[in-house]
Amino acid sequence: MSNPVFNNGTISDTLIETNTDCQRLVLLNFMQTNFSENDGLPVNHLVRNGAVFGRIDYNLNAKNQIFGSYNYDYSKNTNQTFDVPAYGTTANGIEGPSKIQAINTNWFSTISSNMLNEAHFTYARENRPRNATDPTSVPDTAIGSTSSPNVFRFGQPFFLEPTVDELFWRTDVRDNFSIIRGKHTFKFGGEWVHSNNTQIFRGFFNGLYFFDSVTGFLHYASTGGTGFGPTTLECSTNGTPTGTLSYSSLSAGCSAGSVPTDGPLALYLQKGPTQTGETKDQSGASSINNEEFALFFQDTWKVTRNLTVNYGLRWEAQHFPDPVIPPSQTAYGQNLSDPNFPSTGFLPNQNKMFQPRLGFAWDIKGNGKSALRASWGIFNARQNMLTQVGAITTNGVQQQTIAAGTFFNTANPNAAPPGPTYAPPFTVPVVPLAPGTFPFQAGVTVFSKDYANPRIYTSNLGFEQEIFSGWAGYIDLTISKGVHLTRFTNPNVCCSSADLVPTADVNLGAGPSYTGTAPFPNLGGMTVTASSAKSLYRGATIGVRKRFSHRFQLDANYVWSEDLDDDSNERDPFSFRYYDYFNLAKEYSYSDRDERHKFNFITHAELPLGFNLDVRMQAHTAQPTSFNPNATGSGPLCSSTQALHRVQLGLGPGGSNVDCGRNFLRKDNGYFAFNFGAARPFHLGERFQIIPKIEVFNLFNNKNNVNTLTTGTPLQDFDGFIRQGVGDPREAQLSIRFAF
Repeated sequence: MSNPVFNNGTISDTLIETNTDCQRLVLLNFMQTNFSENDGLPVNHLVRNGAVFGRIDYNLNAKNQIFGSYNYDYSKNTNQTFDVPAYGTTANGIEGPSKIQAINTNWFSTISSNMLNEAHFTYARENRPRNATDPTSVPDTAIGSTSSPNVFRFGQPFFLEPTVDELFWRTDVRDNFSIIRGKHTFKFGGEWVHSNNTQIFRGFFNGLYFFDSVTGFLHYASTGGTGFGPTTLECSTNGTPTGTLSYSSLSAGCSAGSVPTDGPLALYLQKGPTQTGETKDQSGASSINNEEFALFFQDTWKVTRNLTVNYGLRWEAQHFPDPVIPPSQTAYGQNLSDPNFPSTGFLPNQNKMFQPRLGFAWDIKGNGKSALRASWGIFNARQNMLTQVGAITTNGVQQQTIAAGTFFNTANPNAAPPGPTYAPPFTVPVVPLAPGTFPFQAGVTVFSKDYANPRIYTSNLGFEQEIFSGWAGYIDLTISKGVHLTRFTNPNVCCSSADLVPTADVNLGAGPSYTGTAPFPNLGGMTVTASSAKSLYRGATIGVRKRFSHRFQLDANYVWSEDLDDDSNERDPFSFRYYDYFNLAKEYSYSDRDERHKFNFITHAELPLGFNLDVRMQAHTAQPTSFNPNATGSGPLCSSTQALHRVQLGLGPGGSNVDCGRNFLRKDNGYFAFNFGAARPFHLGERFQIIPKIEVFNLFNNKNNVNTLTTGTPLQDFDGFIRQGVGDPREAQLSIRFAF
């Protein structure tokens, strides 16, 4: 490589920048030549699953029955982290080998003719390791804008560098007691669940690189004098990567007519221990407990022959772990006396989850041909342990974050050291801190002092009417309002929307930037687990069903729904989903889940000659998105053809910025699938059957785009298995079952 051209002078920066397939080929060649990594291989989703189940039922006597079961599950699933066209082969992980064991027991006791007790016990152990597909590959390397469909990614995913060890234990004890008295069936009981999660999370141990462009990465990751290596400075005619680019060094600066950008290294992150003698594994280790309690009472009241009323009350509590390191001794300890600091350092236990519920079923004419049903209730959700563990370990004491980037050096080349050399070991040395000191502007994770578990208020009204013998039509209306939904925020910004630094899209990484001085200057970025999000779901279903008779049954329905919220993220604590912290109301729009129209059809039929046929058809319209990178930039503001980004910078009246809002467009991930299965049992005497079956999925081979590319590539997404591109193609499978 030599400046300013690559490949012995035949490929220029300009050619690479303007041709995405050229970018792909150059990157594949670069990774193969320099690191012996073949990142262009197909993604092979190798699935290895096995399970063993055993059960024993034992009658102690006429009034006591005991049921016991044991379940063992083994799974090792390769490449179950990403399936994204622009990601290299090494950017993937292995789920497992997981070994899950569970013991369940039930004890049913008939006390008398109208009293029954049901006792249940579960003990489960889940060993769930996760590994990078290639633990010798480069660190997690992302190249390109997060709002672009052409974001390349190579190396070990930052949350699997190179492995994560996790062991989960659960004990569940519950008891229910039922009494039948007159027209009432009373039921009450309680439950206790103890959970322990022990893990070593090696996230960011090997580093995470963000580069703004392919050419920026190639210059930074190569040697060759001025314009190459960690001191590379990216210059642009307009100060952004959209201008005409050239490359220099931090010491030489940009030439006349160009100014530095924030690239090529947009951001480098690395985590490690803070104390002398502390190992990396110790800095990422955690062992946390949850204690959950529940009590309930309910009554099924047969008011009349054709009217039944159900009512009850459920109480739940969730007790979170206490911090291992007292909050006063953490990096934010000095901030706890500030009334504006959002946390006490503890995770607020949830003791007030009271959930009343009411419903009725009315056979209007008492002839079994029409029914009106209604229900209302409050439902609380638990908080997951992934979210909790960050508030235990990310405190500036157990673990420190090292950050670097070209933007640290552009104003003053000596203000901070450049990023690490993109070559083994890829990381910078982790220097232990002196006792009683903390990393500079340490990043911390806390729970809001007024945190509450999510709560849903749900109302439902349904009517069903027999049309003619065996056939019924039905309509169902549902309204669900969610409050206290989990949202992750960074409140260490100042001071209002007027101080917001405009960007074209949401910054999923550090959140929005502001020009004011941060209210807690001793801290860097904060992640606060808050409960300020809300949602509203309204849906109507109309359908027809036929009970099984004359050798077939079916159910078909159409659903219209509207799903709204102001934050659809409840389990990814590594990203911020809002544009402006001081105007979260602007985020209220269609939920990421919203599917306006759905249609479902399912039937089972017994055909001549002993064949059984099952048919299932499903369809739904597309989900929302906040921008369309495939747009042309032409047309009305905020239209699907114009809106390359959520915010139209400088395109409003008088050169103002126009925020189109969240999820104002639709993806191209509408879905339609027609599946069927046909089986023909063959009897071998009276006690044996062989049942061959053929099943076909997506018969018409619809594209059914998954997490469509018009959403950009989710570099910061931690929602599990991420897929992009076309969905599953037409598939067929043949099975044979032996029953005896």
